[in-house]
Amino acid sequence: MLLSVISVLNDNLASMAYDIYMHTFFSKKPNGKLKDILIEADKSSVQVGEAKQSTGEYPFFTSGSAILKWDIPFINGRNCFLNTGGNADVKFYVGEAAYSTDTWCISTNNNMSDYLYLLLVSIKPELNQKFFQGTGLKHLQKPLLKDRPIYIPDFEKLKTFNEQVNPMFNIISENTRENQALITLRDWLLPMLMNGQATISD
Repeated sequence: MLLSVISVLNDNLASMAYDIYMHTFFSKKPNGKLKDILIEADKSSVQVGEAKQSTGEYPFFTSGSAILKWDIPFINGRNCFLNTGGNADVKFYVGEAAYSTDTWCISTNNNMSDYLYLLLVSIKPELNQKFFQGTGLKHLQKPLLKDRPIYIPDFEKLKTFNEQVNPMFNIISENTRENQALITLRDWLLPMLMNGQATISD
């Protein structure tokens, strides 16, 4: 029950942040390119299969929907995680985290990572249609995406936007950590209850 409540809360916060972005920036004319603000993290060498066996404490982002765990963080701060194969998807997390080899981890200069995430969410259909190419399994064409024209807000507009949106994503990430801890507890406790090693008393 608590897990679903946290998930709904996160969805509502993300929707609010998206609405703020759309209202403030979506119709603005481009004045730069994505590569002008982009910072790429090092490519991961860890496969998803390896992380499925891990019981580490750090969230591990993949091209799938599930968040796994890893023993050590690869990055810290405010980061976006994009699928590099299959279909377009983008995730956002604040804090220490790790990611798989099929995930592109990016952030920005000038404290624009929350803005970047919402920008990418707003163009998700375009990401699928234009920036994922190939026969069979499609792959993200990073050079093409980096060259995409975007609107880059000035300092004051960005400051106002971040004051509204940053706290929302801070809460979402904290809730994600709480969810992960509850899932770990559930996965440990259920087998104990089922085989009689633990009991529930009133």
